[in-house]
Amino acid sequence: MGVEIFGAFDRVVGATGDVVKGIGVGQLEGRTPCSEWSVRELLNHVIGTLWLAEGLFGDSPPRHVTPPGGLPPTDLVGGDPSAAYAEAAAAALAAVRRPGALTSAHPTPFGDMPGSVLAGFTTVDVATHGWDLATATGQHIELGDDLAAYTLAFARQTLPDAASRGDRIGPAVPISDDAPAVDRLVAYLGRQP
Repeated sequence: MGVEIFGAFDRVVGATGDVVKGIGVGQLEGRTPCSEWSVRELLNHVIGTLWLAEGLFGDSPPRHVTPPGGLPPTDLVGGDPSAAYAEAAAAALAAVRRPGALTSAHPTPFGDMPGSVLAGFTTVDVATHGWDLATATGQHIELGDDLAAYTLAFARQTLPDAASRGDRIGPAVPISDDAPAVDRLVAYLGRQP
């Protein structure tokens, strides 16, 4: 049985949560593959993205405003990154589990978007930044080949060129077709595995 959209969302949120649990307080100011953001800033982006997802899937203003691809105006990480992430993750997952959330269209900053596409974009974002956080803190993210391949297929379909990627996602990095799926995913999204 293949990966389905809620399963992908749930597994990526969990895998990134495992990475967040492994981040030491002394690593929060470290650099990340997102060169403009420290570990703390990247965590703020990911936590903010999950709060944004809760609001968008609930068709309501997010509890913590975070612009897509940006940072929230206040620190969401606090003194316990794992607890802050877990709270946002639980809220986002509950919103996605709501009846009809994945089959309905939702108003977003980019116009109305089907729930399945919104979940796909959130999955790509959290998976990629989970890898960024793992790389920045000497860890490995456990996505599994099936999940990484599923996420890569969505990214290829929805982010095929520079126009669709905007200024936040770099061009694809060349990589062998037989490289592990997670390496192909992050290379497609401008990272050097």
